[in-house]
Amino acid sequence: MKISLLMAASVVAAIFVAPAQAQSIDIWSYNTLSTEFRGPNMRLDVYNGGPKNNLTHLAPAQDVSGQYWRFSPAGGDYWRLTTMFRGQDMCLDVFNGGPRNNQVHLAPCGNYTGQFWSFRPDGGAYRLVTQFRGPNMCLDIFNGGPDNNQPHLTRCDNYSGQYWQVRSTGQPVD
Repeated sequence: MKISLLMAASVVAAIFVAPAQAQSIDIWSYNTLSTEFRGPNMRLDVYNGGPKNNLTHLAPAQDVSGQYWRFSPAGGDYWRLTTMFRGQDMCLDVFNGGPRNNQVHLAPCGNYTGQFWSFRPDGGAYRLVTQFRGPNMCLDIFNGGPDNNQPHLTRCDNYSGQYWQVRSTGQPVD
C-alpha cells in the first residue's frame, strides 16, 4: 500500500512538474488561470446566468469561486477542469459545431474527449489542448468583438493568448 501511494505521487509529480522555466502546478489546491496576453489580473472565470451562462471568459482578478479551478486526473496526461463555483459535476468542455464551435464552457462531466485537457509546457507557461481537437489546437482568447476575452480553441501559433499561467490559490481542494 505504501509503495503504490508513493508510485502514484511520483507519477502525478512527473506529469505536472514542468521544466525549470515553467511554473509547477499544485493539484492539491485550487488554481487560477490567466494568459500572458491579458496578464495575471485577468483570470478565467465562469458566467453566472444570462445568455452566456456557464460560458467562460477572462474577468478582473477577484476572490470568487468561479476563478478557482481544480485539476482532476482523467487518464494519461489529461485532466478535467472544474470550478469551486459549479463543483465537480461541471467540467470545462468544448462546443462541437454550431455558432460557438470550439468555444469552451462548463457542461455536465462525462466521458467526452472535449473535457480531457493537457497542459503542454512551453517556455514559462503552458499551452492547453484537448484530446478532442488534438495537439495542434490551443486554447486562445478572442481579442475584440462580441466574444471579447472569451476562450476558444484555434490553431496553435505564437500568440500570447495561447500561453497560460497557472497559479495556486493555496486553498486545498475538497
